[in-house]
Amino acid sequence: MFKIRFAVLMPVLFVFLFLGKSAYTANESLNSLAKSYASLVSHYYDEVALKTKSLHKSIVQFTENPNNSNFNEAKNKWIEARMVYGITEAFRFYGGPIDGVNQYGEEGPEGLINAWPLNEAYIDYVKGSPNAGIVNNMTIDINKETIIAANMSEDDADVSTGWHAIEFLLWGQDFSLETAGKREYTDYLPENDTNKRRKEFLLAASSLLLEHVNWLADEWSKEGEGRKSFLAKNDPGGAILTGIATLAGFELSSERIATALDSGDPEDEHSCFSDQTHNDVKANFNGIKNVYLGKGLNGLNFTPSISEFVMDKNMKLHEDIMQVLNSTNNSINNITVPFDKMLSEPKDGPGRQAAEKTVSNLLVLAENFKEAGKNLNWNVIIAE
Repeated sequence: MFKIRFAVLMPVLFVFLFLGKSAYTANESLNSLAKSYASLVSHYYDEVALKTKSLHKSIVQFTENPNNSNFNEAKNKWIEARMVYGITEAFRFYGGPIDGVNQYGEEGPEGLINAWPLNEAYIDYVKGSPNAGIVNNMTIDINKETIIAANMSEDDADVSTGWHAIEFLLWGQDFSLETAGKREYTDYLPENDTNKRRKEFLLAASSLLLEHVNWLADEWSKEGEGRKSFLAKNDPGGAILTGIATLAGFELSSERIATALDSGDPEDEHSCFSDQTHNDVKANFNGIKNVYLGKGLNGLNFTPSISEFVMDKNMKLHEDIMQVLNSTNNSINNITVPFDKMLSEPKDGPGRQAAEKTVSNLLVLAENFKEAGKNLNWNVIIAE
């Protein structure tokens, strides 16, 4: 009798335990995903803060001792820091610290960090207008407060802070398809008030950028409010996929590549003064890929990752995503460098075709991420 009773009860008990464990495991897995992602974000913002500190230090050194060697060092440090920052753009578009609105109605600092395109004449002299810009307007004090107040105050192109303001102050306008802008270090020799004001502008913009990326690193630290807010989300997987789907399906594909392809205008490049747009594209794409796979710098892995959830639910979809990621990586590597040289190619030029292929791949990738969200019952919205 005992054996028969056990045989009858065992399946019921097994089903109860299995269902209970599944519900527990699902919740724990989502919590683990949120924590893993938060650690990934913190990892990258810490590196951005470190690289930006090095950039600011080099700018201080250059302004204290303006010579060609120090000038080139500052430009190299800008490129290094910019490459890491580009990866972090995969952490946008879901109301996080970078571009969300907090409980006090305050917007994140994205518009102060990475606004573009930039009207050069709003900041400094340009070809044909030697007295243009804030630098040449002696009635405006130059400090962190004034350039924040001036940033996009009347027009979105009136950018006075962030990566691209610093970029313009280091490289100047770019008139060549072969090389970047050729601003001379002599623009910073302390021989007149205009040069001194240009130095003050560069220092203020660099100091502000460092403050803003340090704030982002703090927000995502273990005790940061941004991390706490993210970990409290009901749908962290949906937020993560929304970020990379929007970067792939709108911001990178449309705003940063297709717009320039359609216009053929180098002014529509992302980093047009330094000729680093190709690296912007690579960094943004690497951000998408690294979030999906849970990849950090120097071979670090952050698990569980989104890809593990997709594999568990739909292996074929994961394989499709990996195929598109590989194809996109190849097409990006075949885009002509510099980007403005590619824009001058005929429609059937190989570099231009590679850029077009990159756009179409990114759009497919975004749809794949949306499909992954449906499979996992996560809410994925491509913001435009």
